[in-house]
Order: sequence, then C-alpha cells, then structure tokens
Amino acid sequence: MKNNPNAPTPGQILRKLALYGFFALFSLYLLGVAGGYSWLRFMRKNDQVRVMDVALLRLGAIRRGIAAQHFAHAQKEWDAKNFQAAYLLFSAGVRQDPVNVPGRLSAVKFLRSVRAGSLALVMMEEGLALTPEDPRLITPTFDFLLSAGRDRHALDLLKQRYGAGLVGKNSALLQRYEIEATLTADGAPAAKKLLDQHPGLLQERAATPVLARVLWESKEQSKAVGLLQDYVQSSSAAYGDFAQLARWQATGGQTADAVQTARRACEKFPRELPAHVLLIEMLMTETPGGAAGGQAIADYLRNFGGQPESILLLAALAGQKGWVELNRTLYQIGATRQLDLNLLALAYSDGLARLSRFKEVREILTEIEAQAIEGNVAFMIQLRQRQVIAAAALTDGEGVREYSRRLASLLSRDADGLDACRRLFRRMGIAEAVAELSSRSLAAKATTAAPTKRK
Repeated sequence: MKNNPNAPTPGQILRKLALYGFFALFSLYLLGVAGGYSWLRFMRKNDQVRVMDVALLRLGAIRRGIAAQHFAHAQKEWDAKNFQAAYLLFSAGVRQDPVNVPGRLSAVKFLRSVRAGSLALVMMEEGLALTPEDPRLITPTFDFLLSAGRDRHALDLLKQRYGAGLVGKNSALLQRYEIEATLTADGAPAAKKLLDQHPGLLQERAATPVLARVLWESKEQSKAVGLLQDYVQSSSAAYGDFAQLARWQATGGQTADAVQTARRACEKFPRELPAHVLLIEMLMTETPGGAAGGQAIADYLRNFGGQPESILLLAALAGQKGWVELNRTLYQIGATRQLDLNLLALAYSDGLARLSRFKEVREILTEIEAQAIEGNVAFMIQLRQRQVIAAAALTDGEGVREYSRRLASLLSRDADGLDACRRLFRRMGIAEAVAELSSRSLAAKATTAAPTKRK
C-alpha cells in the first residue's frame, strides 16, 4: 500500500498536540486568573487586588492588599468597640504584611488602648527585628519602654539589636535612648560617662532635653537650665520641654523666669490645656495665694471651663499642691456640670494627703469605693494605689497588704503596670506593698492573653 502524501507527519502531529495543549493550558490559566481575582475581589472584598497581581503571581502585592483590608476592617471594629474582632483583624494584618510599619503601629496603638502593653511591646520588637533601621519603630518602642520604667530592658534591646557601638544612620537617636535609660537605671554619673563616649551627641539638637537632664541630676543645675532655655527657643521644642524648664527655674528660685517660660508655652501652644495649667502653677509658686494666680484661675475657667478635661486637669494640680479649697470649688463645679465626680474626689483626697490629713483621706477613699462603677479597671487602679499609701501613712500594715492584693488582682494581666506600682511603693518605702506585688509579678509577666470584647 502506498503512503498517502497528504497524511500528516509525526512531527506535524506533535506540533498540533503541543499547540492544542498550549491553548488548553492557557485557557485553564485564564480561568484560574479570573477565578482567583473574582475570589479575592468579590468573595474576600479585597479592593486593593488587581488583575495583573493575580496574573503575574505577585504574591507580595496580594498579601499587602489583604493586609490593608484587614487593617481597615480592624479600625472599624475598634471604633465600634468590638475589641475581640479588632484584635484578630489587626493580628491577621500584621501576619500578612509584617513590614507594613504604619499598620503595625496601628495595631500597637490598639493593644495599648486595651491595656495589652506586653503584647504591644512584643509586636514592636518583632517589627524592629524586621526593619531595625526604621525610626518610625525605633521611637515608639523605646519611648514605650522608658515610659514604662523598663530601662534595663531598653538597654538590653539596644545592645542586642544594634551592637555595643550603636552605629549606623540612627546612631544619634539610639545613643540618646541609651543615655536616657542609663540615667534612670544607673544614675547621673553613669549617664555622664556614657555621654563622654558619644561627644557628637552634643551637637544633636534633638538630644538637648536628655542632656539637660543629665546635667541637672549631676548637680550642674545652672548649666542644665541654660541648655534647656536655649533649646525652647527652637521650633522643635515640645510642651514638655517648656514645663520641665519652668519647674527647674522655680526649683532654683527663678520664679519670675518660670512664669515667663509658662507664658511662652501658652503662646506657643494656645490650645494645650496643660500649658495654661502650668501658668497657674508657676504664678502660684511665685506668689502663693496672690491675685495674679487667682486671676489666672478665673481666666482659665472662663476660657476653657466648658471642656470637662479642663476641670480635671486643674483639680489634679490642686491635689498635687494641697490646694484643698480649690479642690472643693472644682468639685462643686463638677457636680453642677455632671462631670466624673469620682475623679474630682480622688484629686481632693490627693490634696488632703499633701497636707498629711490621712484619716480624712481614708474616709473619702472609702466613700469613693462605695460609689465607683464596677468594671472601671483604670479608675480602680488609681483608687487602690491611694488606699495603699493612706494605709501605710496610718501604719495600718494589714490594710496595706489587703489593698496591695486587690491592686495586684487588677493588674494581673498588666506586668508593666504591676512593675511600675512596685517601683513606686519601693521609692515610698512601703515594704509590705512591695512584697505583695513582687510575689505576683512573675505570674503577671507570664500572662499574655488576648483582649476580650467589652460588654
């Protein structure tokens, strides 16, 4: 039999099969892209995903889009006070896009708002491990550690993450935190010795407030005041720098200069209530009970009295200074305006404590406890701290231990808060309270539960 000249050759057959296979695979690919995009876009409600991301298998872009969606939904749940859902969404967003610094910081802010400080710190440290040179993470991490009194941990983290020399593009920032932590942990001599090792820091304007503190605590008070006085002339000075300078000036007897510094703070931060409270404090320091201080209080209440926090801030100052008559007046104003009277009563108890009238303090604290809203943990922590201090002042050892146990129970999931209270009572010499809180500190540090939804 003769071969058919028109019959396809084996090569042609293979080429056709390859072509058909290619078209079949390409069709499946298109279906996969369409299906993947539709699932992400419409089922998962991911507005960030693009067709080309799916087509080119840009997994990083897809994960970033999913993370952005999680962060957006987490914020909505947070605003709606659905804390458990917000926690899960923030955690999922961080897992999807671990180098998303703004997203991670949003999650940290949420965790701190629900008093999950330990979880927030873990999340910041994990971020530092991934992006150690990002100042957006460096600053809040070490600010948090230093504000929580965890100076040793801050020093350990600095050495672990950046080495003993703290070199690199953020060296000045890191060295500033090292000196600040050393100042608190080891005292002024150690901090000053460390400063000698980093002479370039003297030229860093942002480091001036910390350097001034080192000088002040090294008994070089005039140099500290001069350095900070020069710094507050700059645009980078914050309200806290003005407040520190004014109080240093007042401590050194420069009361007129302190008043002037407070006035400048009011001019620079006209909407900041603490600046106006600072002016009242400095005027009353210059002339206790004088007309200028009384006029400043009247002006403050006239201009800002409509803001509930303005009354609370002034009441807190009055409590610190022992101005019990002003505390009584503010309490009456608060009752008229239906403010939180428990906080105003706490401030009044502080004023009585300042005058060593501790029997009255204990009576007021007992009345406050009877009227306190159940479940307000933050307020109850403040109340228990004061009850411990009042019991200690009245040499009521059993009362100190009982209120310390109740305080420790409130702080059972807040290891940082527990440590801060223990340090406070150690400074005050309340040994029974230190012992009670120390016995629970390790257990609190081991507790890392997720925040729960509030009712």
